[in-house]
Amino acid sequence: MPQTNSTPGSTETLGFRILDTLSSSILCLDRKCRISYINAAGEALFESSAASIIGRRFDSLLSQVEPSNILDRLTLDSIAFTEHEAVITLANGKSMIANYSIYPFDEQTVDGEFLLEIQPLERQAQFAQDELNQLQQQASHQLARGLAHEINNPLGGIRGAAQLLQRALDRPEWTEYTEVIISEVDRLQSLTSNMLGPESALQRKQVNILEVLEHIRKIIHAAEPDRIKISRDYDPSIPELFADRDMLIQAFLNIARNAVQAIEGIGQIVFKTRVDRQFTIGRVTHPLVVQIDITDSGCGIPHELGETIFLPMITDKPEGSGLGLPMAQEIISRHGGTLQLHSSDSGTTFSIILPLEIS
Repeated sequence: MPQTNSTPGSTETLGFRILDTLSSSILCLDRKCRISYINAAGEALFESSAASIIGRRFDSLLSQVEPSNILDRLTLDSIAFTEHEAVITLANGKSMIANYSIYPFDEQTVDGEFLLEIQPLERQAQFAQDELNQLQQQASHQLARGLAHEINNPLGGIRGAAQLLQRALDRPEWTEYTEVIISEVDRLQSLTSNMLGPESALQRKQVNILEVLEHIRKIIHAAEPDRIKISRDYDPSIPELFADRDMLIQAFLNIARNAVQAIEGIGQIVFKTRVDRQFTIGRVTHPLVVQIDITDSGCGIPHELGETIFLPMITDKPEGSGLGLPMAQEIISRHGGTLQLHSSDSGTTFSIILPLEIS
């Protein structure tokens, strides 16, 4: 197997760079199952760096308590083999369902090396879900915008008529009713403006994502100093994003407020940031992304709302408008990212994944 110390610009180096763009985990093994190469997706899968993996036996990356069938196949004769929907349990106890393939480099060489490709099906399912979410978001956004336009047009006429009527009335007690009409029209116009969402182009600049989260934390702490505790689990090495700071603040604030509303009584919210590699959003695989998790200790989102929570006007909050999460999703999508939801009886996590540009 060629080593990774190839000279820059060589065909070999280009091959390694191509392998690092794949979403599948690629490993090269010798006949003793020692690892001589692993790509970036493999590092992410096993949550270890190539430097700490290369030279180890492959079985050291897997659970010894629940051995996978993949180990049996690796010890068989050198033949190409593929298994679908295999259960693979890692050394950290995490289990996954994956397709894997074994390819010998040279079937005539008994002591040669072979390539192992692993494709976790959870990630494939997430690809499909991301695409569905994007289509759903586009359709719901167009519907909401059309509805907002239809509502907004007559509101101006109602407000103008109420103002004219107010001037013509000579009894002060009657003007109270026109004030109610004008006030409610203004509220509806504000609501429809939120439904229309931001139309201006993103004002992108270098943004420190941790500074944005700290800004959100201060806002939440000022509003709920005694009831809500906010814990932080930050990766300080995350590079800056090229993004619209104000838009991100609005998106994160909407999600954080949703977390606050989900907690009855005293509770906790956790802000967590991590970098991930070779993450696919829609049909685009990004070399690096930042994942921001906002987790609350509430009772979770009702199952019947799980599939529709990002649609406009959908909410389980008595005083909610149902526009905060769709607006957050729209902003994240405009930045090329995705917003994912994981909810249970013990709380809800919203994961925001945003691409990181590599200079």
